[in-house]
Amino acid sequence: MQKKLLSMLALLLTAILVVGCNTSDKTEDSDISQNDPSNSASQQTPSDSESVDETQETPEQTGSATNTPSTQEQEITYVQKGADKKATATESQSVDQGYKLHQLPGFTLSQEEPGKDIIVSNEDDEVFMRIESVSTTDTSFDNVKSSLVDYMNAVGDTTPLSPDELGVFKDAKKVEGYVVDFDTEKVVGVVIEKDGLIVKLTIHDNNTQDLTAAMLAMAATITQK
Repeated sequence: MQKKLLSMLALLLTAILVVGCNTSDKTEDSDISQNDPSNSASQQTPSDSESVDETQETPEQTGSATNTPSTQEQEITYVQKGADKKATATESQSVDQGYKLHQLPGFTLSQEEPGKDIIVSNEDDEVFMRIESVSTTDTSFDNVKSSLVDYMNAVGDTTPLSPDELGVFKDAKKVEGYVVDFDTEKVVGVVIEKDGLIVKLTIHDNNTQDLTAAMLAMAATITQK
């Protein structure tokens, strides 16, 4: 009886020792796994898919700027029927000639024919200024002046304009002008050299509109494009 009891106790102790050894081994393996540097690095390094996702999530900075040039304007003063006038003129360009000017409200600039433009009063289409310009490299002031004088003499008795009447062309290198007066109408001719251009102007006006000074003031703003 005692031998059987001793045998059972021995077997029980052996089983306890085996279980204890297995538990100890598993604990040591777990500790080693936790302390292994390679395992730590693997857990801390993001995968390729994670890197791509982060790149895709980075917001892109986009933008656009549109520079819309503002309309160039110039204030012009002139005299009409003895009264001082002031208005804001807007820059306009000739269709086929090499000049631009500031155009007063109440007028329309258009091409009369190649090489000739016309600025017409919106209230009276018989009141207008014809503009013909050419480069100083293509002709001379004297040639254009001679052509203008011939035209004015064909219209009627010609009188030279005074320096005061031509004072609006203070920026011109050369300027000369003439007028033919009728009872209620007049024709004015002016030739100017300015900014590499020679410009011939012929103005038809009447006493009702009296816009000669306004048209000369616009002509004084002529410059190359």
